[in-house]
Amino acid sequence: MLQAPDAEKKYRVLFLGLLKSRQEFEEGMSKLGVNGSGVKEILQKGTVILKSGMRLKEARQYADAIQLAGGRVRIEEHGFFEQDEQMHKTFEIKPLGQFIACPECGYKQLKGKSCLKCGFVFERESN
Repeated sequence: MLQAPDAEKKYRVLFLGLLKSRQEFEEGMSKLGVNGSGVKEILQKGTVILKSGMRLKEARQYADAIQLAGGRVRIEEHGFFEQDEQMHKTFEIKPLGQFIACPECGYKQLKGKSCLKCGFVFERESN
């Protein structure tokens, strides 16, 4: 799989077994909000992907919580996040002649009727 040089990796957390007794694990997972049937399903399947599509920091936090509950886990890479379209948009760059510095506050902005920052009126309309 080819990746962009600035692509960010995705991670997943796999459940591999128990570090503590089954009862301690069930209690620990209950504290994390996993109900009894969810815990039984995890234990019956053996190796289970508990959560995927995370950045490394989030995966580590998730894995730590499962380990504290009594589960043995592993963190794996599993792809890359799609690049945000906003990052790759091209922007129009205005010529310097289209900008003005406010004589009142010094804010630099595109020419207009008044300053966007302080409201100073650049040109008064004559009647």
